Amino acid sequence: MLRPGFFCPESIIKSVAVSSADLAVINTRPTWAEVDLSALRHNYRTLSSHVAPKAQICAVVKCDAYGHGALECAQALEAEGAKWFGVTNPSEALVLRRGGIKGRILLLSGFWQGEEESVLEHDFTPAVWTEGHVAWLDAAAKRFGRTKVPVHLKIDTGMSRLGVRWNELPTLLPKLFRARRLSIEGVWSHLASSEVVDAFDAQAQIANFEQALTYLADEGVKWKYRHLANSAAVAVRPSTWYDMVRPGLLLYGHCLPLTHTNHVSPDVHLQLALKPVLSWKTRVVDIRRVPAGQGVGYGSTFTTRKPSLLATIPVGYGDGYLRALSNKGRALVRGEYAPIAGNVSMDLTIIDVSRIPGVAVGDEVTLIGRDGEKSIEIEELARHYQSIAYEVMCGISKRVPRKYIGESRGE
Repeated sequence: MLRPGFFCPESIIKSVAVSSADLAVINTRPTWAEVDLSALRHNYRTLSSHVAPKAQICAVVKCDAYGHGALECAQALEAEGAKWFGVTNPSEALVLRRGGIKGRILLLSGFWQGEEESVLEHDFTPAVWTEGHVAWLDAAAKRFGRTKVPVHLKIDTGMSRLGVRWNELPTLLPKLFRARRLSIEGVWSHLASSEVVDAFDAQAQIANFEQALTYLADEGVKWKYRHLANSAAVAVRPSTWYDMVRPGLLLYGHCLPLTHTNHVSPDVHLQLALKPVLSWKTRVVDIRRVPAGQGVGYGSTFTTRKPSLLATIPVGYGDGYLRALSNKGRALVRGEYAPIAGNVSMDLTIIDVSRIPGVAVGDEVTLIGRDGEKSIEIEELARHYQSIAYEVMCGISKRVPRKYIGESRGE
């Protein structure tokens, strides 16, 4: 019987009939990401203890759990006790429901007109902030014979992205009150600069959120949940925890650098014992000796200065391993660093293994993660990309199969 392995993801087996010949083709590209579910569950326990008993956790698994696999991560988290999950929209939420997730699912980016029936049918909890949201959902609730449909009212406290501006609440709130089939279960917002520990705009947003809460309470809103804190705020801003927090990056073992506005004061050390959940690996598929003066890769942007031993690995920008790493990044082979030689191409990358004894075809290569005493962190790639850890994770493409290790999903 065909079973999923390193290079034959379960999704391929489930979605198509795979012959032995097909499997041979699938397995010829040994590049995969390992997702350690035991590390994920450890991080959830650590964060739960950190915010308890003040707040509970809404585990953010949007964008396929930041590239880790939303369903697999949600199953592990639900087994650990998670009651809430945050996703972007109904289509992401449906993946969880169809996969057996029983917990509450918060639609962080609301819903489009036409999706309101799916929201009700599958018991999703939507963010709302427009008159359209209120009208569409209330009308659908009438058709379904539903009452007290919980919604979370999103406030734009200064990020200027989504949400009703806190000073425009007097216009929207009466319409919510008239929508008698809806119930304001939660009130929330999102911080733009929570990782800058002394950011003025974060303090202004918190003040605006407090003003909005005061107004809503005075008007008779009886919420169950107030939530504002994302990962960085969970780490260093306990005043923002309220009744619920929404960690994303922290769950996967990472946090943005916790800095100061002056960029002079030392960064704040993250006081949480988290474990990285994702590592990215491949194997050497070719080794060749080349003479001094040999151009390497597209455009010959690297030229050997002496006779060199080069190894080719089957990963490139088509997998999310970006060209920004060309002649700058490095991989780990046999516990030693090997610099990238030349331009990263779509499917292949060349590394210089001249200083590493015994490298052979088939050797495991670490792109993100630890090999022996040395490691390559996601943040290192992010610096080369001039980006952030979020983008590195989310950018690992679907053609890189995820292999789940550690405790079993849903165990």
